[in-house]
Amino acid sequence: MSISKNRKKLRLAAFGAVVGAAFSVPEIAGAEDKAPTQEVLGKGGQSDSGAKTAAPEKASVKTKANGAGVAAGPGAPAAPLAKKSYYVPTRGYRLEPQPDIPPYVRNLAKTYKEFEGIDWLNVGLDSRVRFEYRKDDYRPWTNTTTNPPTSQRKYFPNSLWLSRTRAYLGVQNILDPFRFVLEFQDSRAYNSIYEYQGQEINQTELISGYGELFFKDAFGKDDLGNDRPLTLRAGRFHLELLDRRLIAENEFRNTTNNFDGFRIKIGKKDNDWDIDSFLMRPVIRYPYQFDRPDWQNWIYGSVFSIRRWSEYATIQPYFLGRKQYGDPLNVSNALKFHRDTYAPGLRVYGVINDFDYDFDINKQFGETGEFRQLRNVQNAVQTTVQHDAIAYAFEAGYTFSDHPWKPRISANYAYGSGNKSPFDSVNQTFDIFYGFNQPFSRNDYIAWNNIKAPKARIEFSPFKDLRIDTAFSAYWLASAAAAWDRANLLAPLGNRGTFIGTEYDLRIRYKLNQFINLTASYARFWPGSFTSSFAPPVALQPFLPQSFPGQTTTTNGLTARPTDFFYLEVSANAFGDGNPIAKPPGADFLALVSPDGPPPPPAPPPSWRDVYVGLNGGGAWSSPRSIVNPWPFGGAIASPAVAVSATPIDQTNHLAGFLGGFQIGANWKFADSILVGAEADLHGVSGNTDTKWRAALTAAGGDSFATYAQRTATLNYLGTIRGRLGYLVTPTLALYGAGGMAYGGVVSNAAIFTRRIGGAIQTLVNPVYQDSLIGWTAGGGVEWMFTPDWSVKIDYLRYDLGAAEGFAYAAQSTGLHAYGATSSTRFNGNLVHAGVNRHFDLISIAKAK
Repeated sequence: MSISKNRKKLRLAAFGAVVGAAFSVPEIAGAEDKAPTQEVLGKGGQSDSGAKTAAPEKASVKTKANGAGVAAGPGAPAAPLAKKSYYVPTRGYRLEPQPDIPPYVRNLAKTYKEFEGIDWLNVGLDSRVRFEYRKDDYRPWTNTTTNPPTSQRKYFPNSLWLSRTRAYLGVQNILDPFRFVLEFQDSRAYNSIYEYQGQEINQTELISGYGELFFKDAFGKDDLGNDRPLTLRAGRFHLELLDRRLIAENEFRNTTNNFDGFRIKIGKKDNDWDIDSFLMRPVIRYPYQFDRPDWQNWIYGSVFSIRRWSEYATIQPYFLGRKQYGDPLNVSNALKFHRDTYAPGLRVYGVINDFDYDFDINKQFGETGEFRQLRNVQNAVQTTVQHDAIAYAFEAGYTFSDHPWKPRISANYAYGSGNKSPFDSVNQTFDIFYGFNQPFSRNDYIAWNNIKAPKARIEFSPFKDLRIDTAFSAYWLASAAAAWDRANLLAPLGNRGTFIGTEYDLRIRYKLNQFINLTASYARFWPGSFTSSFAPPVALQPFLPQSFPGQTTTTNGLTARPTDFFYLEVSANAFGDGNPIAKPPGADFLALVSPDGPPPPPAPPPSWRDVYVGLNGGGAWSSPRSIVNPWPFGGAIASPAVAVSATPIDQTNHLAGFLGGFQIGANWKFADSILVGAEADLHGVSGNTDTKWRAALTAAGGDSFATYAQRTATLNYLGTIRGRLGYLVTPTLALYGAGGMAYGGVVSNAAIFTRRIGGAIQTLVNPVYQDSLIGWTAGGGVEWMFTPDWSVKIDYLRYDLGAAEGFAYAAQSTGLHAYGATSSTRFNGNLVHAGVNRHFDLISIAKAK
């Protein structure tokens, strides 16, 4: 028997073992006359927003709601908690789907006291701002100013500000069975040096607008007394299914996946079973226009969730399908050809005390169109090939519930098939539909196709409201002849190996208060042999043939460099975190400055022996001096004159713009009024870039030469680590000086183009520096503790990051001239920022321990 057949049998056997194990666990008692079945269930898992909750407590016993066997009366043992739902959320990392009603939405009656009794109205209003810094980003961008649009590389670091605001209004109960929802989203982007893409910007858009008929107990009740409703929905909506890998809203992204169509649900997630069916068209995002559905693309399917067979396993057989009608004139290559995809699958997940698992497998078949070459013309002929693909993913985790930090360790492996050959009649590249990429890669480099991806992760919560997770991943192509789609790299002959690279990521989340959440994250990707093979010029690549139709040519060194990505994010919800709101946000501060009403009672003085975390915003300005020195080399007679003409006259750039970010620090008070401390901050920057240019004409050796020189200086981000020494003017007001280290991401780019008048050959001398610098900072500020836990402050700082230096040279190919250039830009300047801090008293923390 062949090796391939043996492998297929082993895979089928493993699949059967998983399913068999899930079905063989004893069934939960379902009839009223059966003895009540005790269940050992944990408190762990994810909330509907995907955030981790507390880890499970061992031997947490729950019984059915009928109360049979529960002791009563004085001195009797405590009654076990009654089980209200069959639903158990997955603990898989970011695999819990969002609920129908988005997590930021609240029932109005459960928010502010003034709205008690208005339980028929769901409302939501939240806003998120994120600063992203990416250096050596492998993901290409689409330039729509060309015809047709072209894919281009990101050779320079990019500092991007993203904002997203959502508003939701939903009516329920009062008009039953009729219900309706309206939801708007405004997604904007700022400060990018590249053209904004569809995943970044979508201004003032209707993302949900549907009506539904809701019949509360159309199918009776389950054994726990939960209504089994029937829901009929039509309109525009967004949804997440299964483990989010195939259909998801894509919560991390600045825009939302949504659909126009129909949805029918029998039951709900609290029931022992439910069915979710849909027929819908994906909505195409237009950044500055009203979005419209993709009329040539239908997505359909059903998910059957079974929860009663075992308390340790939720079983979800499902089917997804796609019917796409090809449009050869469409600007998107993915929509030029027809596609019929049939995708049955099975997901099984569960929690067994401290152990958890999540398994999903999907098999795809059907047919799809492909473009083929005719003689020397690329994409000249469209043909139909068979579609035959598979993907699966498995995650296993363990939570140390006895540890105060509740750490969870997990291992994950994901596989998605890729096309084995572009020259046969079968396409094996897995159709990823509209899934969520974040579980695969923090950099957003990986999707669930043509990939083999093992990953190890740890998650823990060292303090209340603080959550940290970190992971290490490795990636290989499933097929060497198929593309790495997210980076647009392809070797159709399969002669460059399969190792894509490795990635490390870290994410820190902190709930500042009931209304505000903070997130900071960093990820670094190291390229593997496949990725770096495209970095050299084509003539220097040791792969034959060096040029081949469809093959990626060169990335000009980009994909040989590691990539860095970090972001700072703050989100605010006008209706809180779902708990009752005792007072509006900012009420303590407003009470201090309000002229109305009696003054609030005096608060105890702050200890100034604390740690703190907070937000800041302000401005930075500078005038970095750039020196560019061209110099001739070689014996060409025109070189000295050309070098002189390339020397810029103006040596000063003028930078000014907004900055904002986070800070964390600690204070300690001595002798009643002396304050010492330390603080670290990190700012995203907007607008701190400036370009100067000069054009010149010179003659030498009987020829005339035109030279264009451009010089750009950019500050991408700025941070400091400072000591503080101050004096308490009053028990709540501190004046201080500060000094320490400054660091920042900068770009110094000088580009000098030279061409002989009447000639066609142009030279480029490009001394460039694009990396981080470390220097010093000094300044001072004032901070006011307006409550024992909250303060506001304002700082002035002078910073000096040092010089960014570059070197480059070029020689005209026919020997008319040759010259090089060095550049040096001094990045120093000033910043003023104001901030707000949440303080945690160290003495109180020590007593609590």
